[in-house]
Amino acid sequence: MTKLSVKVEIADNKPDELIDLGDDVLKKHLELGATSPLLGLDMETFERNLNEAKENRAEAKRLHRMAEAMNQKAGFKLGIDKSQNTRSPGTVYSIITSARDILLGLNKSQEKKLSEWGFSVIISDVAKNNKVNPN
Repeated sequence: MTKLSVKVEIADNKPDELIDLGDDVLKKHLELGATSPLLGLDMETFERNLNEAKENRAEAKRLHRMAEAMNQKAGFKLGIDKSQNTRSPGTVYSIITSARDILLGLNKSQEKKLSEWGFSVIISDVAKNNKVNPN
């Protein structure tokens, strides 16, 4: 005699699959009506939670698409989109790069002054490859 192992999985970490399964369970329960073996469960709460979860997921997906679009717009304005670089005109990245270059030119041998503008200034001893404390 062969011993079988049975496992019936529930996709608890995949909300859309869990919702689909919930739809299937509810549909079968409603089909069976008074003969459903699930009559002892609170299927009214189940149905309400399932429907609210579907609405919440749909709204979350809509907001996620909106957030992605807004992040893409921000990325273009910042100049950090994959299609851009420091020479992309008018972007935050381009102008900050130009500002850094101007300030470096004005502060030769006093580069640590750029920290007053918010830049992170790291000074290294190139010959020994050691960082020097800029303070």
